[in-house]
Order: sequence, then structure tokens, then C-alpha cells
Amino acid sequence: SIADPVTSSVPYQPMSRLLRSLLLLNVLALHFAHVIASEDEGGMPYGDDDYPEDGGYGGGDDYPPTPPSPPSEELDSVDAFDAFIDNEDASVIGAFSSEDDAAFSAFQEATQAMQYDWRFAHTTNKEVLEKLKVKKEAVLLYRSPRYLSEKYGDRKRERFPSTKLAEASLKNWLLSNAQPLVGQYTHTSKGRYLAKKLPVVIIFFHLNWAGDAKGAGYVLNRARKVATAFAGKLSFAVAALSDYEYQLADFGLKSEDSKHDVRIGLLHKVGSDELYYGCEETKFSADVLSAFATAYVAGELEPSKKVDTSAPPPPMDDDGGDVDESAVVTLTSDNFDEVVHDESKDVLVEFYAPWCGHCKALKPEYAKAAKALAGTDSIVMAKLDATAHDVPKGFDVQGYPTILFVPAKAGAVPEPYEGEREADAMVEWLKSNALSLK
Repeated sequence: SIADPVTSSVPYQPMSRLLRSLLLLNVLALHFAHVIASEDEGGMPYGDDDYPEDGGYGGGDDYPPTPPSPPSEELDSVDAFDAFIDNEDASVIGAFSSEDDAAFSAFQEATQAMQYDWRFAHTTNKEVLEKLKVKKEAVLLYRSPRYLSEKYGDRKRERFPSTKLAEASLKNWLLSNAQPLVGQYTHTSKGRYLAKKLPVVIIFFHLNWAGDAKGAGYVLNRARKVATAFAGKLSFAVAALSDYEYQLADFGLKSEDSKHDVRIGLLHKVGSDELYYGCEETKFSADVLSAFATAYVAGELEPSKKVDTSAPPPPMDDDGGDVDESAVVTLTSDNFDEVVHDESKDVLVEFYAPWCGHCKALKPEYAKAAKALAGTDSIVMAKLDATAHDVPKGFDVQGYPTILFVPAKAGAVPEPYEGEREADAMVEWLKSNALSLK
């Protein structure tokens, strides 16, 4: 009989090897045909725009996340405590007899998810505990000393009223108590004001505590006087005009001189709609502020803009739509060093890929932030197409978009920008962290 060509081990061994090789080549051919077909249909073999649905922006969306930083700062001395609460924002401090206490673990767990919205610190230092008059454990809220006014009823601190600490209860307590009668309106504190369910009157001016504390006090004192008369009807806040120049138009306002102008706006959230109002008067006084507030409460004002916050962003075409990027510096391999390593400038760099959906979503916000900072020569917002140019050594780009900050100093090391990807947040962050402005 004739031996089976596959199973026979002696006479037909060469034929057996040949058949196995042919079978292997056939499998490989089918595999590569599938890959090529996938690419022809618009897919990519790996990486690319295949982000998780709950991903968001930022380099590394396709990579293991960076371990979270501790949610609170340790205060190991009275000096550290004094320095921490001396801030334009509220301070939340957990005081414990030991880090081994269950209460300390509960505090760390409760604050983990809120660490980017609030300033948290903790202490077990005996001298600090004595200063705080805490014997065992407590969570304390300190309102900003810059905006505190005991004359108008502001209390310096509040103590969390429950012995059971959970994220939801802590968040609700902070939202209800953090802001003084007239505090500062920022990207971070916006949610606190809206949580009060009251329209918030915002006074935009050149807010500069270091250079003009007297000017800040002048506006605040008049705002407090009016705020007292409208307690329970309106909230009041002040904001740095330079941080919101790009958004003044939403309120129907304009500014020609951000260092001297004072403008008044009002924001009211009704359901999912944000309604923006503006005061026509360009001279600031308590009377002008009061008249504007009175007119709003009487229903005599019409909003200059309404924004439905529940609506999805408008669809964008492959090029990102008609976005004015004139204020964004386009980087290449030729000009990268000259622009980014200029020791006199703070530079924010976006590394992007033209096909990346998250980069397209970021594009209008990034351009809007750059336009708002166009008058600040020492701050530069730039972008580099990382698929067309080599990423320079020292810049860790592992996904798109990746945003890195290079401060204005010799030998600066790129730092990851981990803030929110909205224009106002980027503007505020840059103005707070730019070394050239300090």
C-alpha cells in the first residue's frame, strides 16, 4: 500500500515538511490580507484614535494611568499651616492624632476624587493641633483671608459637623460653606457659586493682590455693601478681568484697558441653561452695582447669551472646523528650540496628530486660550504635529494630544499640563504658573 503523505515518517518526510510550509504561508497570507483590508476601511493597526469611551484628553490614554498624587498636603509645622491658608482660595485641613487612625484613612479616601477642585491638607503635628484646638480629629474649612470680612459676617473657619466622613457629605458641606460673602470667581469656584442655585453677580477688574491690594479692597468693600442688601437673592463675586477677557463677549461686555476697566456681569443657571447678562455702565460704584442688581431682580434685563450646557458640542469636520489659530505658534523641527527654549518666555506645547479626534476637540479651546493670552508677550502657546516632525529629546510624548509646559528659566525641564482642557482653565493655569509674570 502507499503510505499516507502526511502521516508517513520515512518515505514521505520531505513532502510532509513541504505541505506544512505551504499551510503556514497560506495562514500568513490570510492574516495580512485582513490587516490591509482593515486599513483600507479607515482603521489603523494600533494606537491611533482608539481611546476608551471614558478617556478624555491627554497623552497616555492608551497607556497605564499615572499613579494619582496624594490628595492632601502634609502640614508639619505652624509656619506650614499659616502659609497654606494664606491663599486666594479656601483651605480644607484634616487634623488627626495619628496617620494610623481610621479617620485619617477616611479623609484620604473622601478627598481623593476632589483633589483637583479643592485645596486639601492634613496634619498630625502636635503644635499645629494645639493651634487648631483639636484633641483627636477634625476636618476644618478656612475661608480665604484675602476675602474674609468679619464686619460683614464672614466666619474665619467652619468645622465639619459629622463624625462620619464620606465624599458626598464632605462635598455638599464644602459647596455650602466655602465662599465668603464676596469671594473670587474662578474656573474652580464657578461650580461652588452655581451650586447655591442663586444668580451670581461678577465684578471683573484688575485683581492684583500683590501689586494693588488697596484697589482690590476698594471694589470688595462696595461689593460687600451691595451683597448684604441682596442676601438670599443674589451671590456676589469678583474676578480677574485678564482671565476672562475672551469671555466678556458672552456677557455682552467689552474692555479696552484690562488694567483700569471695571465691568459687571451676571450668570444664572436655570436647568441646563446658563444665562449671561451684562451691565451697560462702564463706571464702577456701589450705586451702579446696586442698580444693576435691582434691575435684574425686577426682571428688567434680557440675557445677552444663553448656553445649553447639556447640548453636545457641534460636530467638527476633519480639519477641526473654522478655528482661528492665529495666536497659536506652529512649531517645526527647525524652530522648536528657538521658540520653546526661550528663557524669557513660558511656553505651553501641544503635541498632536492630525487624525486624532481628541486633538480636534481640543483645537478650538486651545486656540481660544491662545487668543486670550495674545497680549501677554511672555506666555506662548504652541503646537507641533508629532507625526510630521520628530519629538525632541526630553519631551515625553506617548499619546495624543500631549500638553507639556516649559517654564521661563534656564535649563527648564518640560512639565506635564494636567489641568482641564477648557480655554478658561488653561488661561488661569498659565497665569498662575508662569514664572515670567512673578
